[in-house]
This record gives sequence, structure tokens and C-alpha cells, in this order.
Amino acid sequence: MEMPQTDGANALALQDDVQVRKTPNYALLARMMIREGKTFRDSAIAAGYSESVAGRGLRALMADSEPLAEAIRREEKNISVNMDRLKPLAINRLYHEILNPASNNGMKAIELAGKFKETDWFVRQSETNLGILINMGDAIPVPDEKQVIDVVKE
Repeated sequence: MEMPQTDGANALALQDDVQVRKTPNYALLARMMIREGKTFRDSAIAAGYSESVAGRGLRALMADSEPLAEAIRREEKNISVNMDRLKPLAINRLYHEILNPASNNGMKAIELAGKFKETDWFVRQSETNLGILINMGDAIPVPDEKQVIDVVKE
């Protein structure tokens, strides 16, 4: 014969069945998507959203959740600030590659440094390249008929 459960035991059993709703981590979702390049669905589930919310998509969630939209704007702003700090580091790295005579990447570093808008060492327009070749061709003396015959006889 089973003993009847008391109200306290019923309450504990019901409490185990109820899932506790956790608050989504907006910053984690934004970081995973923007910095780590994860998909929205995976990021949303890891950040505490349900499968159904993750399946709706980023646009729908941003329309419904102002805190998420703000977290994404903050993360994008941090990325642009980091890009402003990254360019001087990249230029410094290229500089050291160019100065190092033992480096195998020196020529590649020169090519990359020449593509910056501040240096722009390389011509990118095909018309200009043709103009340079035509001018070079004009500067080469054309042999006259006698010189050609003398070369052929030799």
C-alpha cells in the first residue's frame, strides 16, 4: 500500500517539472555573431533563447527586443574602434617586414604597403599601363633597312 504524498512533496515534484526561464544574454549573442562569426541560430541558443525564437531570425528578434538591438550596436561600434587601432599596427608590421633582409615576405609586404591610399605606389588603370608601354615603344629606335640587312647577313 502506497502512502499518500503530502502537499510539500507535491510542490517539490511540480517544481522539478517546471523549467526556469532564464534571461537571455544579449551581449553574448552580439559577440558570438559579430566577433566570432557564428550563425544567428547557434548564437541565440547559446545566449539563452529558445529554439523557436532562434528560428524566427535576427531581424524579427531585433524588432521585438530593444536590449538586443542596443547590444548589437555596441558590439559593432567596438569593432569599428578596433579597426581604427588595427591599421597602425598593420603598417608597423609591414614596415618591419620590409626592413628585415632575412624575411621571405619582404616583397609581399612592399606590395601590400603600396596599396594603401596614402602610398599608392601601383598603377591600377589598364589605360595607363598601355600608355606607358606605348611611350616606351616610341623611345626604342627603329632600325633602318640597311641595319636589318647587315644583321641578317651576319
